[in-house]
Amino acid sequence: MKSSRRYVKLLAIAILLFFVTHQGLAQQRVVKPNPLLPEELIDLLINEVSGDIPFQNEILLSGVNRNRTAEEYEGTFYEADFILKKLKEYGIEEAAIEKFPPLFRTEHWDAESAELWMVEPEHRKLTCLEDIPACLATGSRTSDAIGELVYVGPGNNIRYYMGKDVKGKIVLATGSASGVHSIAVMKMGALGVVTSSSSHPEFDPDQVGWNSIGGFMPVEAEEGTQPTFAFVISARMNDMLRTRLERGETIVLHARCQTTTYPAHMDVVTALIPGKDFPEEELLFTAHLFEGPAKQGANDNKSGCVAILEAARVINKLVKEGKIPPPSRSIRFLWVEEIEGTIAYILRHPEIASRWFACINEDMVGESLRLNHSSFHLYRTPYSRPSFLNDVLEHFIEYVGETNRDTIINRPLGFTKPILSPNGTRDPFYYNIERYYGASDHIVLLDGGIGVPAAFLIAWPDLWYHSHKDTPDKSDPTQLKRVSFISAASALFMTTASDRQVLDLISECSSRALGRIGFDKKRALETLRYAEPEELYQAYKEAKNIVHQSYLQEVAALESVRFFIKGSKEIASYLDQVIRSLTSKEKFDQEDLQAHYAMQAAQKGAEMKRVTITDEEQRLAKLVPVRTEEMKGVFNIFAFGARLRGKELPPYRLSSDEEFEIRNLIDNKRNILDIRNIVSAEYRPIPLTDVENYIKVLEIGGMVTIEKKR
Repeated sequence: MKSSRRYVKLLAIAILLFFVTHQGLAQQRVVKPNPLLPEELIDLLINEVSGDIPFQNEILLSGVNRNRTAEEYEGTFYEADFILKKLKEYGIEEAAIEKFPPLFRTEHWDAESAELWMVEPEHRKLTCLEDIPACLATGSRTSDAIGELVYVGPGNNIRYYMGKDVKGKIVLATGSASGVHSIAVMKMGALGVVTSSSSHPEFDPDQVGWNSIGGFMPVEAEEGTQPTFAFVISARMNDMLRTRLERGETIVLHARCQTTTYPAHMDVVTALIPGKDFPEEELLFTAHLFEGPAKQGANDNKSGCVAILEAARVINKLVKEGKIPPPSRSIRFLWVEEIEGTIAYILRHPEIASRWFACINEDMVGESLRLNHSSFHLYRTPYSRPSFLNDVLEHFIEYVGETNRDTIINRPLGFTKPILSPNGTRDPFYYNIERYYGASDHIVLLDGGIGVPAAFLIAWPDLWYHSHKDTPDKSDPTQLKRVSFISAASALFMTTASDRQVLDLISECSSRALGRIGFDKKRALETLRYAEPEELYQAYKEAKNIVHQSYLQEVAALESVRFFIKGSKEIASYLDQVIRSLTSKEKFDQEDLQAHYAMQAAQKGAEMKRVTITDEEQRLAKLVPVRTEEMKGVFNIFAFGARLRGKELPPYRLSSDEEFEIRNLIDNKRNILDIRNIVSAEYRPIPLTDVENYIKVLEIGGMVTIEKKR
């Protein structure tokens, strides 16, 4: 018995020693990714990049929603002056403010005063400009109106007014100020509008959304009717007013506002860190400093502005201190009026735009991810602009994500390469890599008439998006530090790439290519899986196209790496070999797809047919759209629309993204069938007639001619 107890005791000690020993080994094991830049440079950047400097700059730019002074409208806007002064403070010598006339308007609107009062059944101030500058919708006219309040629901469709008399009254609504005003005032004769349209009232019922009036008119206005006003209140206040109306109370409001206009101008701040060896090759950073002068926002988009400002500060400082060599290529920074300012800069400086080999656009990047229930996103370039840029950014985003999360493998070490700000969170870095999405300045660079690969960085969702509560308290210095690090690291890699780094980039692009091809192969297989028997042949044809276009995309992305090869025949030859190897793999994936097609046909009782090209496809394969002078440069959607007015147009059904991509793919070489197949692989199977008819519309608008190949 004593011997047995001794055995059990020894066994327990052995087990304990085993777990202690292995726990110790687990604690010592560190698994982390290898960066494209040398580890010592990574450490240098992490130590130099600050999250608090950009956070403080964001506070100084947007700590409060300001009502602008006349001096700003007549001179230089505060934000542009601030950015320029910081650039000078940071020792960046080539920095300036350029002034441009706006492309789409001649005047800036400004509110000088605004108050909304309840006067019956009680005297109570509801909102005013001093408290909430967003309370008066942009475009409102000077008004002084007293009227009974009538609730019209969303108010942005004529059906909401059935059985309601709003003439000479003030309407209460929940729809956008523009949509409500265009019907209630311009059509139905209301005095004005009070609405609570905002991005996330379900999350924060006290946010007040930035709104405007005077845009798109869903119905024809009554002759002689003039715009009046739209006040914007919170969802909570709207609910209070609506509840009282539903109880049978009569509510009378008094709306007063004084507005004015100034001659419009745009301020664009530009800075350059010149390259030493290839100064004519420029990497571009863009961030919009304005969305019109009235709307203001910390995350949207002072965060993007201060993040690229911090990247500029860090790179310039490290170069000036001799800690890193000057970049071989130049780095240009633009702080612009969103989209419009980018277009204006390109129109004035086409010779500078021709130097840009890639663009990183940063829009809404600094918010606290946890606070906003969000993640950081890289939106890659579209199929029309395959580029190494995507993989460089993905690499450094992934590096930050993998080294700034707690994994069981690395316990209890935690983050293996912490990128944290003293006054920021200690949250993990949540990120997603996504296919193309537009809606910011990168669309200007991606336009087929400009042709610069441009990627988009953003944190989404933003629960205070386009509201008066988009203030710096929602931002996170740690997030700003991480984004600034990603920006600086990506810039240094692309502007200092040596032969060794070019080899690393080829490896990076080719290995990531296989993952994306695998994803597209999965899409192709799912196309067959979900097809009905009578649809199976066409589904197989589309599936083959998905895989084929995926390979073409990845080959083109690898080809883009040649930009960095400056005379090395060995590296060029190696790249050729990698491309040949990748291309050869398509044969096997197509064979797998064909075998899967055969199995699906057998299971679904469908006839298995060999893919052939139809007469219609043969016809379109001979038609090549060619850009005219009108379509060289940024596509002018307004001039295009004016040319189409009153003309009979062939029908088509395409999304705006699909139209954008079709235009971008017009390179005077691709035929209509080529274009259709690329866009179909990228988005969805698109009928041939829709693509042809849209290109015919471009022809009617004078943007292209359609030439027939022999």
